[in-house]
Amino acid sequence: MATKGRTLFEKLIYVGIATFFLWPFVQLWSIKAIPLVNSDTHLRASVALENLMESALERSFEASGYSENYKPLSGYEDISLMGKVEALPVNEFPDCLLLRAQVKWGSFPFSKTLSLEYLKSRTRP
Repeated sequence: MATKGRTLFEKLIYVGIATFFLWPFVQLWSIKAIPLVNSDTHLRASVALENLMESALERSFEASGYSENYKPLSGYEDISLMGKVEALPVNEFPDCLLLRAQVKWGSFPFSKTLSLEYLKSRTRP
């Protein structure tokens, strides 16, 4: 007796679930490794995002709990790149800080956003 294969709907559900969980892990990597459309803009935005995160990591832990609004990034005026950095204390762990850097470009219905998060902690003597 032949077994019934999976329906197209079931296959699409599995692909959707896998994409939902895997997309955050490959977002920044895919921009650099597999450029698709307008790759120069994406590559420049990802470099600006990494630079924002590095500048946020250079700040001291004591200067935590800040949040910036989007502001234009110098050197990226031609693509209207805007960036912001947030540092949010983690309530469950007093010595942890969530750093989030974001860049966005484009107009309202077609705007694109890249984000990068880092969990920063310190130890007490």
